[in-house]
Amino acid sequence: MSNKQINQSWVSKNPKKTGLLVSFIILFSLLFILDRTISYIKPTEANNKPNIVRAINLRENHPGLDVTIHPDDYYLSLTDNLIVQDYPFRIDNNGFILPHNSYENPDHTIAFLGGSTTECMYVTENKRFPYLVGKLIEEKTNKLINSYNSGASGNNMVHSMDILLNKIMPMKPDIVVMMEAINDYTILAYDHTYWPKGTTRSELITINDYFPKVKKETFFWHFKGLFKTIFPNIYYRIFLIKERVLRPSQQKEPYDEWAGRRQMIKDRDFEFMKKEYKWILELTVRANKTHNIIPVLMTQANRFKDIPDDFILKILEPMLNGGISYATFKEEYDTFNEIIREVAKSQDIPLIDLAKLVPQEKEYMYDTLHYNDFGSQFVANIIAEKLIEITSKL
Repeated sequence: MSNKQINQSWVSKNPKKTGLLVSFIILFSLLFILDRTISYIKPTEANNKPNIVRAINLRENHPGLDVTIHPDDYYLSLTDNLIVQDYPFRIDNNGFILPHNSYENPDHTIAFLGGSTTECMYVTENKRFPYLVGKLIEEKTNKLINSYNSGASGNNMVHSMDILLNKIMPMKPDIVVMMEAINDYTILAYDHTYWPKGTTRSELITINDYFPKVKKETFFWHFKGLFKTIFPNIYYRIFLIKERVLRPSQQKEPYDEWAGRRQMIKDRDFEFMKKEYKWILELTVRANKTHNIIPVLMTQANRFKDIPDDFILKILEPMLNGGISYATFKEEYDTFNEIIREVAKSQDIPLIDLAKLVPQEKEYMYDTLHYNDFGSQFVANIIAEKLIEITSKL
């Protein structure tokens, strides 16, 4: 065998493929040059004006997420009865927290709307009350129950309305259970509106808000967004590794979304806040009724006693430093729960008064109002009993 045959290259062996590859590279290069030349010869309207893409912010947990969360030291410092363990946090492809049943022909479908107190991130996953309620109803009635948890940290009633219209109503549930209070109070107290601009709770957003440090026209921006959508779990783990490498000694404190606006609580108009809160509650109730869904309102259990202990005062310190007394805060927050009772009565819909039924003790909540495992199981029994009564009449 000759040296020529031995050293024959891939190009020599594959002249047709080589020709196609070279032609493709030349064509791509020419098109790229032509595209850039056209932009200089005759700029298009798109090049003269910002290409802004806006959207309604559907505040849900990322579909397909499957992570294990372990409370860090900082988070634990804000609790006094949280079990230190790994908490699986899994989300289905429609943004609902797992586990849940997915019967094709259930006897009843129930959806839960709310913020972090409904989400129950730091509750053992099979003890989160939206899931457990469905299991208890099944055990006591022998009916097939699909029970969905759409709670997401920070959500208020306007966010829940978005989820109701775009996710829940197409499922045609029998019952929607809603529990909101503290998130509505805080956004109205700090931002004085349900529609703040440029915050993590804004309703209207631009796509570039997700990656503000990178110019949105760049290839990296598009690639990053695509990768995050297709591989959410890998993206999340890469983010954690990056944080450990770049900031190994930095204390992991949660981002304070109210930074720079804490003092605005002094300028709140509480009469306006009450009006807005009542409006969104009534609107959500009517939306459910119009679509033959039974709305159920729940008050929000809490540890805000008349005489608070030092731990509760510590948690509320950032708010109180903004210029409001504990007594005033408690009175206003309790008023929000009272509005829930009033709306349930005036709209003739079921009420589950957790604020009155759940003891204000740390055995049930690991901080001011988030349930621990025991508290979640406790309220699940209360809720299941009420929903059994409702479903028996359907």
